[in-house]
Amino acid sequence: MLALKNHAAVTSESRALIIGGGAFLILGVAGLLLVGREPVALSGRGSVGDIAALGTAVLGAAAAVIGSLQRRGPEPSRVPEAGRTRNIVDVTALALAHASIFLLGWLALFAIFQQAFVGAVLYPLAGAIIVGTTGAVSAYTAYLSAVTMNAYRLAALLAVFLVAGILTSMLTAEDPQWWQEHLSALGMTSDVSGVTFNVTLIVAGVVVTTLAGYSTKTLAWQANTASSRRRVRLLEGGIVLIGILLACVGLFPVDERFGLHTLAASGMVLVFGTLIVRMRALVPSMPATFNALGLVFLAVIAFAVLMYFPFGYYNLTAVELIAASLVFAWLIVLIRNLAAVDADQLDANPPARRQFQRTEAGRRPAAPGQDKSTTEP
Repeated sequence: MLALKNHAAVTSESRALIIGGGAFLILGVAGLLLVGREPVALSGRGSVGDIAALGTAVLGAAAAVIGSLQRRGPEPSRVPEAGRTRNIVDVTALALAHASIFLLGWLALFAIFQQAFVGAVLYPLAGAIIVGTTGAVSAYTAYLSAVTMNAYRLAALLAVFLVAGILTSMLTAEDPQWWQEHLSALGMTSDVSGVTFNVTLIVAGVVVTTLAGYSTKTLAWQANTASSRRRVRLLEGGIVLIGILLACVGLFPVDERFGLHTLAASGMVLVFGTLIVRMRALVPSMPATFNALGLVFLAVIAFAVLMYFPFGYYNLTAVELIAASLVFAWLIVLIRNLAAVDADQLDANPPARRQFQRTEAGRRPAAPGQDKSTTEP
């Protein structure tokens, strides 16, 4: 068997196992202390599900931060102030996204288990073991997700997070007729539904700003003229602006800040439309099929608005759902297409690909025993 020259993947798996084991012990002991001496339910207030969801949110976020720091570099003293600030935002976005997914996911899963095992309870030791297991699985997954994060994975993470957050808000809404007003009505209350809706939008907005950096990283590295660098900055700025406006939609609930809420939501659609129209000029190598898809999405949104305002064919919730779904679908497809363009361009230029990989390798700590000066793709 040939000896491995680069043990980075093996090292990451070993670290993930250690982090998962530590999470099992921490959350298992915490679960044993919180459960007490009496049997406990699978779901509901004070249940194993609640302890597991809250614990995995904290430990999952911590594991995501550790994984992000393992992947990033160089040393803080050598990073410009703007770069350090952007790194902090990126790491925070990843941590919040993972924490929210674990929180919502485990709550939903334990609620399903409770319905499957009606009346079932867990004894303290069994409950602590289950809680510890959820912590191990979550921390292990979060670490590996963060340490191997790229544009493809981050786009998928955003999609999962948005769907989980919005569906949770809909299912926990106290008013079953919320949809008769508008989608933003979900964020008008201070209950679990309202908090989940607004926090989902805020965190998703921060994740979108992180996506901007991931998706334009290779384009920025390859830009060798003033005009190409300007195009990359405009594209990245447009994606960042969508993220900021999305976060503002959650920060300013419609019942408290109607003007700011409406301005942010409308501005997001406006920036979305501008990027679609200018995409061919911003990224000339973007596939024609993607550019056509963007124009189709824009036309569908315009048609949906037209059917609502003059004709009243359906309510505002339907328009908002159509617009939001298409904006996020386009954004996720954009990230994947940019990553595909980057991959094709680097594959077509092997020297550039090796140089780019060496540059990326220099930004993260080498694995034990690995000499970065001799790293080969």
